[in-house]
Order: sequence, then C-alpha cells, then structure tokens
Amino acid sequence: MHELSLVRSLLRQVERLRRQHGGIAVETIEVEIGPLSGVEPLLVREAFDALVVEESLAGAELVIHNVPLTARCLNCCADFELTEFDFCCTSCESRSIKITGGDEFRLLTVSLQSDLEAEETAKQISGKSAGART
Repeated sequence: MHELSLVRSLLRQVERLRRQHGGIAVETIEVEIGPLSGVEPLLVREAFDALVVEESLAGAELVIHNVPLTARCLNCCADFELTEFDFCCTSCESRSIKITGGDEFRLLTVSLQSDLEAEETAKQISGKSAGART
C-alpha cells in the first residue's frame, strides 16, 4: 500500500508548513486525487487516520476532493471530461487526445490555528467561565 508512504510524506510537508507559518495546530488538510493518479482515496483516508495520531497533527481533518479525468482533443481542440475511461473525443470521436487533468495527487490547502486564535479562544472560555460563577 503506497498510500501509507504518500500520506506520511504529505504529513511531513504539512508539519513543515505549520512550523514555517507559526501555526500551533493544523485544522484541515485539503487534497485532490484524480482517477489516474494511482492513489486510492479510501486507502489515503485510512492511512491518514492511522498516521495523523503519530504526528503532531492530531485533530486535523482530511478533506479529499475527487477530481475528474479531463482531456483535450488534438484534432478538434475540444476540452472534455472522460467518464468511462473511453479515451475518445466526445466531439469528433478522435482517439488523439491529451490528458489534461485527473492524474494528480496534490495538496491544495492547509488551514492552521494561530497563537492569536488560541489566545482569543482562551479569553472567550475564561470569560464564559467567569460569567458562570457569578
């Protein structure tokens, strides 16, 4: 299962981004996975769930966007989506096509919690606690 090593690498990259930007926690990690990437989304989710607790990213949520397989016809220049792995232009039925999307496994965004957000949350919690005691 190569998804395990891919997710491990992804988490290292996210951890570097967290440190680089001064985040105290990672809230969400968004990735996109295409049908020709050779990566199975379900196995990515399982690997993430297993590995995220080992890293300093516990509590992070993984959001997976499945991207469609897209192509461009080299004859008529039509852009289209391939739905059945039938590598044929939907306009002119040519088999001379170029894949333009759907072969990626890519990190899109990382949402971080900053020190300021944590301080604000702590103030709000303190304020509620103090108010409840009176």
